[in-house]
Amino acid sequence: MTRRDVLLASALAGLARPLAAQGQSEAFASRPIRLVVPFPAGGISDVLARAMADALTPRLGQPVVIDNRPGAGGNIGAEFVARATPDGYTLLAAGPAVMGVAKALYQRLNYDPDADFLPIGMLGAVPNVLVINARSLPDPSLAGLIAAAKARPGALTYASSGSGSLTHLLGELFSAEAGIQLLHVPYRGNAQAMSDLVGGQVNILFDAVATSLPLIQAGSVRALGVTSRERAPELPDVPSLVELGMPDMHAPSWTAVYAPAATPRPVVERLRREMAAVGDSASYREILRNRGTQSMPMSEAEMETYLAAERRRWAEAVRRSGARAD
Repeated sequence: MTRRDVLLASALAGLARPLAAQGQSEAFASRPIRLVVPFPAGGISDVLARAMADALTPRLGQPVVIDNRPGAGGNIGAEFVARATPDGYTLLAAGPAVMGVAKALYQRLNYDPDADFLPIGMLGAVPNVLVINARSLPDPSLAGLIAAAKARPGALTYASSGSGSLTHLLGELFSAEAGIQLLHVPYRGNAQAMSDLVGGQVNILFDAVATSLPLIQAGSVRALGVTSRERAPELPDVPSLVELGMPDMHAPSWTAVYAPAATPRPVVERLRREMAAVGDSASYREILRNRGTQSMPMSEAEMETYLAAERRRWAEAVRRSGARAD
């Protein structure tokens, strides 16, 4: 073969590769799609992922199957997707614990939350609520809480579901925003933390609106503000912390779908279109309402900007807290 023949063959091969990739993208989807949830079944990320999977299945013409891979704070499932073939058939449903907190919290990760994934779309966001034991404060209002904390730095306690958890870091965000010092008391999950809040062993807790609602309605705890821009429909009389002058406290627990970073652009765009269509549907919005979850529709650019800001926010919260997971 002459040098000219070699160059011609190389040029033809170079043309063939994009055409082959385009053909693979146009064929998407030709087999079942796996949507990995890096937490146990039953949580809000799992519920939203299943609702989206059910709605995507007829739109893509292939089953979208949920694969729960819990462990290591979500890192096991996230690493699995990061290492998967980037063809759109293995996706991840994850939120700030994996995509915002993990890189700052863990000294060693076998994946890079920033570089190894492409965002596809938002599933929804759950606002948390700041609840207090009203009997433990002379003035059980937000202003009264802040005044009491400033009068006795480190005397008031806030509970969390564990060191480095979102409920821990929400307490750090709140302390920084209010200019106060609180004593962190970590628990193994929010259920025991809430029990001790009701009993008066701790003063403050951030918890999901849905799980706090019965205790708020019963008067066992008092809600001071929610961590979303708008008021939660379930708590129309409780202002948002943003509304009360704390702009950094727009900090809901969101869940988004991601693909491995090298997934072909046509596949990513198809997934984004189909997810956006599902998110706009009345049936999916009804599921969000029934789960106390808010819709977060975003364009690609808006999502990139939001997620970058979330990574900075939670990394700073981890830094301030001094929490380490390994």
